[in-house]
Amino acid sequence: MFIKQIVTTKDYQWKEITPVINRKSDSTIIIDRNKRYQRHLGFGGAVTDAACITFNYLSNDKKEEYLKAYFSNEGLGYNIIRYPLGSCDFSTHNYHYLEDEDINHLSIECDRDRINFIHQIKRYSSKLITFASPWSPPRFMKDSDDMNHGGKLKEEYYDLYAKTLLSSVRLLRKEGVDINVINTQNEPAAKQVWDSCIYSEKDEANFLSHYLIKNMKEMGINDLSIGIWDHNRDVLKERIDNTFSYDLKEEDVDYICFHWYSKSNFDQLDYVHNKYPSLHLVMSEGCVELLLDKNGANSIGDFGHAETYIHQIINDLNHYCEGYIDWNLSLDEKGGPNHVGNYCEAPIMINSKTGEMQYNYSYYAIGHFSKYIKPGAVRLYSSVDNEDIELVAYENEDNSLVVVIYNSSNTPHVSHIGLLNKDIGLTQKSITTLLIK
Repeated sequence: MFIKQIVTTKDYQWKEITPVINRKSDSTIIIDRNKRYQRHLGFGGAVTDAACITFNYLSNDKKEEYLKAYFSNEGLGYNIIRYPLGSCDFSTHNYHYLEDEDINHLSIECDRDRINFIHQIKRYSSKLITFASPWSPPRFMKDSDDMNHGGKLKEEYYDLYAKTLLSSVRLLRKEGVDINVINTQNEPAAKQVWDSCIYSEKDEANFLSHYLIKNMKEMGINDLSIGIWDHNRDVLKERIDNTFSYDLKEEDVDYICFHWYSKSNFDQLDYVHNKYPSLHLVMSEGCVELLLDKNGANSIGDFGHAETYIHQIINDLNHYCEGYIDWNLSLDEKGGPNHVGNYCEAPIMINSKTGEMQYNYSYYAIGHFSKYIKPGAVRLYSSVDNEDIELVAYENEDNSLVVVIYNSSNTPHVSHIGLLNKDIGLTQKSITTLLIK
């Protein structure tokens, strides 16, 4: 049996090591290939305006490096993207595809740069799974006459807005943006200072069942999946139960999407999976926000950010999450562009003046999963008797095993893996991937 051990610490990334073990194991890892759970969909990131703008800061050679870094098998091997329908906080301004009540005036020309970006991506990942979400309806359709600051979609515009979303999907598909899944609304319970819109459970169920699904049938769009929620996991149980208490049927929905901006609450995923086993759970947005310290400095590139990713991903996957979509693919040196100053970190940051790329620890953290856990892999039962250690295990379709292990402590550990009858050394504060064939 061949074992490859790849390790990332603060001092080195994706380093293949053969550690010398000179003490007895202090923990036991159990992996059971007979206890099998969800099938893996893949990993990806969001094609926002900010990601597109920063990509265009790069030279042609750097663009190729960037595309390989994210979408080739040598890089992260991304096979999923998230696509905002219209503007979001990581745009330079508010915009929508329809600016008045005449559906014939609908245009996606404002997305031309992002469409071209998608064409570049597809040279490296031709079979992308694309999740699309709107951040706000056009301002004239809202009771607030404002794309920002929440507000609600006026009910008299439900039908026109459903047609607007579906017509936009149809036009984007013609341009090569192959949207597979559409969510009702990004973060429908949040009144944000940026593009946002409030939907109660009743609103979302009503809009989907009586307008979007009806128009999909009338327009002959039979290959578009529907996702709901697209907001924090901490209230998932209550939100999903309440949404299905109205006219919306479980069989009309394919995905439940959630974000990580909340307490852990991973048990919420267990509840939803067990009650609605036909629905697929996908983590559709997560990132590290950049907060300035008292000296005005941000924390870009902090190793703790990678640890946040590792903890979140391991636990989401261990609780039936099938796919993971990071937020912006790339941002500038400030954590933008962003039209409301809501700056964040991305795995790759690009300097707007020099065109240089900075690979953050989060990039390598994601790669510990995405490079090795392939679409179609099945999660296996795994456990460890040491609270410093978290792990998740998968079996790929070629029967290879992938075990990702996070040692959160400042102490090295040695774990005995019963399945292999081997001891594995775990460096302090480290991320380890075991590839077993």
